[in-house]
Amino acid sequence: MAGPCHRSGSTGKRFRRLLPCGASLLACCALLLGCAADSELKRYDPTLNEIELRQGKIADMGVVKFQEPDQIRPPLIATLERTFREERPDLTLLPADSLRQILGAERYRKLLLGYEYQGSLDGPALSEISDSLRGAARFLLLARVVKDRTRSSARGLAQGDTVVSSASYAMGITGREEQVDIHLYDLSRRSLAMTARLDGSSENSKPVLSPIRPGSGATVELGRVVPPEDNGYPAAPELAQAVEETFRTFAKTLPGAPVPPPAARR
Repeated sequence: MAGPCHRSGSTGKRFRRLLPCGASLLACCALLLGCAADSELKRYDPTLNEIELRQGKIADMGVVKFQEPDQIRPPLIATLERTFREERPDLTLLPADSLRQILGAERYRKLLLGYEYQGSLDGPALSEISDSLRGAARFLLLARVVKDRTRSSARGLAQGDTVVSSASYAMGITGREEQVDIHLYDLSRRSLAMTARLDGSSENSKPVLSPIRPGSGATVELGRVVPPEDNGYPAAPELAQAVEETFRTFAKTLPGAPVPPPAARR
C-alpha cells in the first residue's frame, strides 16, 4: 500500500486558494498528482469546465523533447493521442496531423520549435494558431519532455518481504524515468488554461546473473545499484512507453473526468 504523500507548503496554498471555485475537481487533481514525487499542478484556470472542453474541442499540437530531432516525436504524439482518447472519450481531439495540415508544414515546425526551446507559447503564436483554426478547436494541447534518465539495478527474487533475501537467481532491471510538462491553452482567450509537471517511468527486466545454488547461503540485495555497462542487462524502455502514464494522468485531471473511487478498506 502506498505511503503518505507529502506536499510542499506553497503547493498546498495554491490548492486552497482554488478550492472555492471547484472543490470536487481540485480534490481529484490532488489525489491524482499528490503521490508522485515531483508531480505538480502548476496552473489551473478556475473558469475551465467540462462543458467548454466538450463544446470547444481540443487540438493536439504535439510532443517535443529539448534539443532532440523531429524523428522522436511521432511515437510520442501517437501515445498522447491514444491515451487521451482512452481516458477521455467524451472530448473531441483534433490530431496533430490535422493541425499540421491546417497550419502548413513549415509554420507548424516553426511554432513547435519555439515551444521546444521556450517551454511555452506566447500571445502572437496563440493568435496565429487560433486564426488558422477558425473555430475548429478552442483548446490547444502540447507536451514537453524536460527530464530523461535511465538506471540499472539487480533485484533478487525474494522469498519474503525483506530487504536482503535468499535468491536462486537475480533479475536485471533497466528503468527509464521522465518528467513532462503538459500545457492546455485556451485559444479564445489567448491564455494558459492548465499546466502540470508530471513524472513517469517504465522498466524492462530479465535474468542476468549466474544462478545461485539453493542452500549456498548467497544473498542478493534488493534494489542494489549496479553499473549500467554490465553485460546482460535489458535495453531501456522506449521513451513513449515511459511517458504514457503522464499523459493518462493529465487527461484524467481535466474537468469532467470520472472521480476515482475511494480506496477499498482492508
